[in-house]
Amino acid sequence: MSELRIQTEPSAEHTLGPSAAATYRRLRFAGLTERQAGTLVGHLNGLSTVPGGWSIEEVEHLLFVRALVRLGRIGS
Repeated sequence: MSELRIQTEPSAEHTLGPSAAATYRRLRFAGLTERQAGTLVGHLNGLSTVPGGWSIEEVEHLLFVRALVRLGRIGS
């Protein structure tokens, strides 16, 4: 007989939204400046606003470090 497998948690690919870079590109295409788009992407990912705004490189770096901490690869 075949074994029925029940998935208790959704897979990562179903819980993740579009990448920060994809969201940034769409916002730039919609007419936002680089800093406006970067700051909005940062806000959507839980980052506080900063006086000069965020660049997409800064946001992606912080998201990468956040993931490393969450996975236990580095301490917080």
